[in-house]
Amino acid sequence: MVRDEDWAAARAVGAGQVEHGLATGEASLSAELLQEIIDAARAGLPNEACGLLVSDRYHADGGVPLRYVPLRNAAESPYRYLIDADEQLRVWMALDDADDVVWAIVHSHVASPAKPSATDIGLAFYPDSLYVICSLAGPDSPAVRAWSIRDATVNEIHLAVTR
Repeated sequence: MVRDEDWAAARAVGAGQVEHGLATGEASLSAELLQEIIDAARAGLPNEACGLLVSDRYHADGGVPLRYVPLRNAAESPYRYLIDADEQLRVWMALDDADDVVWAIVHSHVASPAKPSATDIGLAFYPDSLYVICSLAGPDSPAVRAWSIRDATVNEIHLAVTR
């Protein structure tokens, strides 16, 4: 169940100007998956949390996320995330076997806005997947925003939260 305070934050998802690029499209995310992302980010404190949104198709192909898979941050750091290599291999193999895809790679920012850092951009190796960031910083926390990162070009994808 989505808490009222988180639903208010969810309605503001994707609002505002983007320094990296223009908003280029829209993606849908259920309120339940949004809450799972927020809960995982809070549970990961004081470190960044990470996980995957899984679908049967990529966003560009009309896919919508079907489930959230939380993963261990092997970096155990409030400044960066590193998906545990063993978990990544196990999950990617299961996704491949099920003909599912990584709709989005998700991580949290503990003390910075929900926009990709230079490190996030440099480590964006999956151009077909979106990058979703949940910020727990600032008065509007949690803030959740989605990004397309392709060849170091960053564009925001507006998230429409559905009930």
